Amino acid sequence: MLYGVGTYLAKIVCEEDPMIQWIIVNLLGFVFCCIVLLKYPDKIHMLKGTPLIYGLISATFVILATYILYYSLNAGRASIVVTLSAIGPAITTILAVIFLKEHITPLQIMGIVLITVGVILMSINS
Repeated sequence: MLYGVGTYLAKIVCEEDPMIQWIIVNLLGFVFCCIVLLKYPDKIHMLKGTPLIYGLISATFVILATYILYYSLNAGRASIVVTLSAIGPAITTILAVIFLKEHITPLQIMGIVLITVGVILMSINS
């Protein structure tokens, strides 16, 4: 629910300039990180090794993805753009099955298929 309302409001901001929304989101994220680190300074020592590398790569992808989402909200209709962005959880699930050897049920596989079909249908003539 929060993501849906947040993205709706982001569409309103992105109609002006997607960079404004991107800056606001990242600046607010930075402020929240500073607050958490002030409250839990012992977490700083955890920023090393493999978790740090994966965390930096993940953050880079998320930062790029949010900018692309906001730029897309500026260029297109929210009803189409946000629906197309729904492929993300399906991609995460597929990667988890392949690389993390997680198991999913046939019903979950059907859900991924339906998400993929929905994204394809939404992208036709949009």
